[in-house]
Amino acid sequence: MQGQGTDTVAEPGLRDRKRARTRQAIRTAGLDLFEEQGFEGTTVDQICRRADVAHRTFFRYYECKEALLFGMDFGAAFLDAFAAAPAELELWAAFRHAGGSVDGLLEEPAEHTVRRRALRRGFIEIRSVRDFALVLTDTLSQRVAVIVAERLGVDPLVDLRPQAFGALMAGMTRRQIVDGNEMRSLEEWVEAFRVLLARFDAPAPAGAAR
Repeated sequence: MQGQGTDTVAEPGLRDRKRARTRQAIRTAGLDLFEEQGFEGTTVDQICRRADVAHRTFFRYYECKEALLFGMDFGAAFLDAFAAAPAELELWAAFRHAGGSVDGLLEEPAEHTVRRRALRRGFIEIRSVRDFALVLTDTLSQRVAVIVAERLGVDPLVDLRPQAFGALMAGMTRRQIVDGNEMRSLEEWVEAFRVLLARFDAPAPAGAAR
């Protein structure tokens, strides 16, 4: 019984390692081919042959070849941390807490991250790549709005604050991944938002127009 229990525990770990190796093989093959022959000159079939995987296997790991240019679960770790931030933190503090938990990154740090970003910057004007980036941006902003609504305990269809916060996140993400300004951390963005919005809360000098 002890041996059987050990096998039961070990098998999921083995499956996870196999999945990770397969994902890595697909990603490496895709990035290699993008560098060798460009994005538009590379097909999913070519990536599958280079990675030695079946066509259907590719789509179990990536929804399209554009997804290879973005980190796995792009932004998910940050949003999970934002949702899980201590309830007593106000929104900006919770946002900062989340940014600190992922080292200010929207993508998982990995050996291929710099390489992938360089390719993404080179291909971002390709329509399908740009559209995929905008879909990711919209998905992130929608989830931010849901998280903010839950943290504030409000209905986002009535209260505009969750959508406003989501719009700020969308603007930041678009600036980073679509416009290519990926060198600024989430912490810097949080501070910029905080300073900017604090200006609108400050009392206006006598006689000044607001």
